[in-house]
Amino acid sequence: MIVGAGLMGRWHLDAARRSGARVVAVVDRDPGRAHALGGRALVRASLAEALQEPVDVVHVCTPASTHVPLCHEALAAGCHVIVEKPATPTAAEAVALDAMARAAGRLVVPVHQFLFQPGVQAIQAHIRGIGPIHHLEFATASAGADARGADRDTVAAEILPHALSLSRNLLDVQVSMLEWQLERPAPGEWRARATTPQGCSITALISLRARPTFASLRVLGERGSVVADLFHGFAVFEPAGASRSYKMIRPLAVGINTATRAAVNLLGRTVRRERAYPGLRALCAATYAAIRGGEVPFASGEIVDVATVRDGLLQLASLRGGAARPTPAT
Repeated sequence: MIVGAGLMGRWHLDAARRSGARVVAVVDRDPGRAHALGGRALVRASLAEALQEPVDVVHVCTPASTHVPLCHEALAAGCHVIVEKPATPTAAEAVALDAMARAAGRLVVPVHQFLFQPGVQAIQAHIRGIGPIHHLEFATASAGADARGADRDTVAAEILPHALSLSRNLLDVQVSMLEWQLERPAPGEWRARATTPQGCSITALISLRARPTFASLRVLGERGSVVADLFHGFAVFEPAGASRSYKMIRPLAVGINTATRAAVNLLGRTVRRERAYPGLRALCAATYAAIRGGEVPFASGEIVDVATVRDGLLQLASLRGGAARPTPAT
């Protein structure tokens, strides 16, 4: 079932169907939008109405302020949930949602889809080979605020979970245990940073004004480095060359490698009919497989860990009252 017939609802419906699921309902307060997305037979005016039918998974694709009550309603009905980011507005709500899901024996899966892209999965598989890792950088320039007419800081805070989830999973670290700092030179311009106990620095650069738009992940290790294009889903590895000859040919070598991988990636996405949001379909498929007894997509505590740091950075940005630094949720 898809709740929310906006942009993300459309892509969730596509991902669900292409992952082998049968969509039984589309819920939206606007029947016209729901009809346009799923067809008249699937239109439901409310989640309560839709839950009168057998449903296994509810995709929550509504504004962040509505996530918690919808997730609670779905869990109470015995459904698993895939919920857009941020999963909850606050860390306290994340703790409560996580506890409810555990008590119900159901999954609540946040849409941190970058981790399911081929490029990021290649990094995850080979990160020890290029380690020890000294720096991880997430960077993006987004037009999300312009497209939606939204507040720039609101959009920056909605993007932030991607950086935190990537850091948590690739570095195998509980990000809420790190001491985070934030620079916010202008609305929608966020520069967050922290350092792991192993000495690896993490930076998250989010810009709502810089152009062109992009999203990238850079991981620097002693035995090599890698850059992932997160909008397209591929990664380019570089060896640990330090010779004069490699410095001379590096621009050409990296350019050829990037062009080759981009072309192969684009061909693969064309064949799979994956026009946008690479990784979303794989996340949905992994969730459905976990419900059938497979491996759970995210380690325990993903939602709470990410929400705790997000809460603290909102405080540092003076967008929410409270403590001046992130503290672990209990």
